[in-house]
Amino acid sequence: MSDESHPAPLLNPLPWAVWLLTLAIAGVELVLWAGAHGLVNWAGSAGWRAQALVAFGISPELQGWMWESGQYPPEGLWRYLVYGFVHLGPMQAALVVVITAALGKACAERLGSLRVLVLLTLAQAAGGVAFGLVADPGAWLIGGYPIIFALAGAYAALMGTRPALFLVAVLVVARLGLTALAGGGMDWLADLTALGIGAALARVLDGPILERLRQR
Repeated sequence: MSDESHPAPLLNPLPWAVWLLTLAIAGVELVLWAGAHGLVNWAGSAGWRAQALVAFGISPELQGWMWESGQYPPEGLWRYLVYGFVHLGPMQAALVVVITAALGKACAERLGSLRVLVLLTLAQAAGGVAFGLVADPGAWLIGGYPIIFALAGAYAALMGTRPALFLVAVLVVARLGLTALAGGGMDWLADLTALGIGAALARVLDGPILERLRQR
């Protein structure tokens, strides 16, 4: 008589939202990298990254114009949803993919994929708005750091453990330290705004809290 066992998988599969995010970020970076290294023989492919910065990045001038004029064209608004998928280089993109996979998995297993996507969409957009309010003219916001900071805030709010809070503290100190050393602009404000929004939304979207709000 054979003894059949069902061993647990070494790694649980990533939730679909995490797959969607990581593949989108990696796919965009692969296209931009291929264009920059001449692997794509299309006209202007070497300048795709610079073009993507202008096409998808957050600009304080554009945001100020929209608010002052009361006009919000789609090509201006969608930047707040997609700027986190375009990066300045493969190292930045790889870092975002790795952290998104790790923290996104933990958050999606607790909240579900759809709620994580809602959380990240709102947190990333809020980070872009905060940047646009205070950044100097000519500055651009691009890259997925607000995404990983939003996930870090959500993770800390959901877990509420010392290691989770320590992770957030390390990210904040590292981000501010990097800004101070590099003499950077106001990108850090987008990251910290996304972190705060991510933490707040995680508490609201978490099942027990959402259920109590419905009962009220």
